[in-house]
Amino acid sequence: MRSDNLLLTFNSMMDHMLHGRFDVDPYCVQKEGFLRNGRVYAYWGIFPAFLRLPLLVFKNGLHLDITRLSCVLAACCTFLVNYGTFLFLRTYCGFQKKWLENSLFLVLAFSGVQICFLQATLYQEVCLWAITFGSLFVYWAVRACLKPEDTHKALIWMALAAGLALLTRVTMGIALYAALALFLGGILYRQGLKTRLLAPIMASLGVVGVFVAITAFVNYERWGNPLTFANYNLYIYNADFPDRLVRTEQYGLFNIKRIPLGLLYFFLPVWAFLRADGEMVLQDEYQRLIDAVELPPSSFFLTDGFLLFLSFYCVKSLLRTQANNGPDKLMVGANIIGLSTAPLLMLMAISMNFRYRAEFYPLFLFMAFMGAVALDQSRDVKIKTKHISIILVILSVIFSHIILVLYKMGELGPAYNFVLSGVSNYYKTRFGFR
Repeated sequence: MRSDNLLLTFNSMMDHMLHGRFDVDPYCVQKEGFLRNGRVYAYWGIFPAFLRLPLLVFKNGLHLDITRLSCVLAACCTFLVNYGTFLFLRTYCGFQKKWLENSLFLVLAFSGVQICFLQATLYQEVCLWAITFGSLFVYWAVRACLKPEDTHKALIWMALAAGLALLTRVTMGIALYAALALFLGGILYRQGLKTRLLAPIMASLGVVGVFVAITAFVNYERWGNPLTFANYNLYIYNADFPDRLVRTEQYGLFNIKRIPLGLLYFFLPVWAFLRADGEMVLQDEYQRLIDAVELPPSSFFLTDGFLLFLSFYCVKSLLRTQANNGPDKLMVGANIIGLSTAPLLMLMAISMNFRYRAEFYPLFLFMAFMGAVALDQSRDVKIKTKHISIILVILSVIFSHIILVLYKMGELGPAYNFVLSGVSNYYKTRFGFR
């Protein structure tokens, strides 16, 4: 069990940054820290630390734990941004199919990204804010794809969202940067460097450049290398799990060999079952390649089935061969490819943690929003499509709340008595949950 001091890590980070340092107090970060040259550093981005600035107006304000408040604020911001995208779609296409409009609102408000991660921990705070910036990026990406005249504004906001994500959670930031780069490439390919877009393009490049410079400076101060985001050879937790250094040396922090295991973890969690001999399904492969496999088992097919269903319509519209009267397929495809970067990294990651599902949502949301437009404008929608959608919405809401309850029953997921006998204790002793 971790001390509550861990929740004050960003407070300590802010305090030290005010004095020109980027380390944190060891008693706060504890074993989650990285020991370098006699100082302890955290690997999290610095954005959440800046949320502690208002605490300076209070006496001893940096001793106040606002993790829960920050998590609630991030969740509310995410919903408001996604609701803004929903309202834009309603204005854009009018939602001729009212069941589609109602279904989309319900899943945005009561399932998936809005429900599954509502736990007040330091780890979740970072992920929740990363989701917020990912959703902001998606909002403007959707606007730019459906309403090209908004592209000049969208570029600035997309750059800002990508930069803030980079200062929060690097994998999300990389994905948004990749999507923005591909989107800019698509614009230049389609339109060339027109005078009207020259200013917003240069401004967006300036914005992303500033955030890259800030991130590089923080990395250099922490690790002595502007391109290093975390040096796991210095991870204090390695003392408890010495096998992790060996595994990292052999396979790295990201490896394509983990993709099949990642797909099972995020989409088809058969790994949660035990074989007749009492060992975990695929135990040898997980133990060889992965540091930690975190409970609860979950599947996007259950918590976000309707978003995936709409994503199918997005892909279907992109593959359609007849004349396209909708959004530019190149621009939509550029965003999809770029936003796929974060999910791909999570499929290859050395740890499979529940909160890493957050990285998938900007991709799912973008594709679902574009798919909703394609589905609403389709003239050959069968009645069974409506029935399937309603069923998927109901399942998404129900399972999102079930998973949330299971997740909150233990510290970061694993420490509860799961229905499969012996699984929780087995995982804790064999896979070193964090």
